[in-house]
Amino acid sequence: MRLKIYILVSIILLITTLFISASSSSIENPNARDILRNNPDADIIQLDGLIYQNVTNREWIETDYQMGEQLGEIKKRTDRKWFYRDFFATTLAKGTILYTEKDSNYQKGDFPFTVLVEEDDDILVYQALVEG
Repeated sequence: MRLKIYILVSIILLITTLFISASSSSIENPNARDILRNNPDADIIQLDGLIYQNVTNREWIETDYQMGEQLGEIKKRTDRKWFYRDFFATTLAKGTILYTEKDSNYQKGDFPFTVLVEEDDDILVYQALVEG
């Protein structure tokens, strides 16, 4: 009888532990390592810990973007997967200036959903890769 109770309690504890661990898993935003592992040629930048991907040539992207506030400039061009930092880019040149969208209601401390870059008289559109 004691053995049956012990086995039943053990099974209940195991199921409870599995349920709690499965429901507590969190969804995280992708990092440079994730993106570059799946696509080594990805055109990305990092800003405030978020990865932004170039979506300029996607057919669903608007074409009438206007430059807003300056966010900063690219510090380094790199394709390394580890220690990828803010203001690093895989294709943009060092010194390239990043802007917000003109009417985005961006406030310092928030992350902009869209980052714009002017390159060769074209506006490149980068959007944040945010999960959840």
